[in-house]
Amino acid sequence: MTSLARLFAALPRAGHAFGGWLLLLLALVIGYDVVGRKFYNTGSIRLQDLQWHLHGAAMMLGFGAAYLRDAHVRVDLFRENFADRTKIRLEIFGIVAFLIPYVAALAWFSIDYAMRAFMSGEGSVGGAGLPNRWIIKSFLFIGFSLVILSAVSVLLRCIAYLGRKDGSGWPFAGDA
Repeated sequence: MTSLARLFAALPRAGHAFGGWLLLLLALVIGYDVVGRKFYNTGSIRLQDLQWHLHGAAMMLGFGAAYLRDAHVRVDLFRENFADRTKIRLEIFGIVAFLIPYVAALAWFSIDYAMRAFMSGEGSVGGAGLPNRWIIKSFLFIGFSLVILSAVSVLLRCIAYLGRKDGSGWPFAGDA
């Protein structure tokens, strides 16, 4: 893999690792909430809000790493029968024509979405939940940005693969 592709892959991997820690924290929060509700007759809207905030943030942080590892959902009706070089050309086309423009638009609009929540002081709808809804909405931009970095990394790996005459360095082999 090229050095530039490694550089673009570093942040999505770091986001994935951070998302893993968020999932661990989520498990602890859920456990605390369940034990509190079952044995101590406590309940908290804030704990429930925190659970979906942690889950949403962890998922947004993981999407970029999933694309790096080729672990995303792919519908391969025809592609699986193509030659390797054709698959790579199709991947390049998909990244440039669809993935990057679409996710860039999502990232662009998520900035306004988070900023409006910040400026209005948006909090939980019921009022008893977590304040500062802009924090979780900011993870949309962060997650989409990580997907774009991953797409650029995969794009560079695909281009490097096509440049090799021997067909070595398959861009999707193992964890990139």
